[in-house]
Amino acid sequence: MIQSNYPLKNISTIGLGGICKEFICPTSIDELLKIKFNKKKLFIGNGSNICFITDFYDGTIVSLKRMSKVISHDDKYIYCSSNISCTKIARYLFNNSISGFEYLYGIPGTIGGALYMNAGAFEKEILTHVHRIKLLDHNGDLYYLKGKDLNYSYRKSNINKSSIIIGVEFYNHTKIFDKKLLSNLDNKRKSSQPVNQLSCGCIFKNPPHKYASKLIEGAKLKGKRFGGIYISRKHSNYFINDGSGSFTDFLNLLDYVKRKVLSVYNIELKEEVLLIK
Repeated sequence: MIQSNYPLKNISTIGLGGICKEFICPTSIDELLKIKFNKKKLFIGNGSNICFITDFYDGTIVSLKRMSKVISHDDKYIYCSSNISCTKIARYLFNNSISGFEYLYGIPGTIGGALYMNAGAFEKEILTHVHRIKLLDHNGDLYYLKGKDLNYSYRKSNINKSSIIIGVEFYNHTKIFDKKLLSNLDNKRKSSQPVNQLSCGCIFKNPPHKYASKLIEGAKLKGKRFGGIYISRKHSNYFINDGSGSFTDFLNLLDYVKRKVLSVYNIELKEEVLLIK
């Protein structure tokens, strides 16, 4: 179950980084509880909103992708495990005529990661739907965090990063799934975002009342490249790895964009992607 010196590029969607000391993929909560962790540890789902910027991660990385994937619902709630992809839950709800979650379709990554960072799209946010979240603390004890106790804002939440999200219950508010809305959002995403390319989603948070992509585009940075990493011409807030990129290329491009936007607009861009050393 434990793999040593595992390539980091295999566990992030942008495909960068060196190796990690230990990589573990438990298949159950029981296996998860048996893991003896290093002091330095990281829990991931699909690896879509992270970028490894190190040759060697001296710790344990735990992926939940092989644990059981569960989705169910009743008249009041929708339950899903944290390792379910956002697109899969959107499809499930589509098949069961449940609305309110159409915007999740096409968001890279899993529900667990989306909850930690309060992910969203098209002016919607995932934590607004939460009834309660099931978590495992560092002592191996299960507990719940109720939606009313969540403190969140744009791409932020008060969910304890040392706890592991096991699953979530969402409110089931409606029974009528908007097929037209799903189609429109899907078409908008495909036409405006690079899909099926090595990327980690949006790089920067949107500043108040601004769009990071518009600022980057306005600074004439579309297509700007450092080595094998370049800014997408389809969506300026995406960095693409052409397959030959390095995390040094990534960091150089990141720094260049931040300095250029600051120079042109006097606005300091903040990273949305999690940079891991």
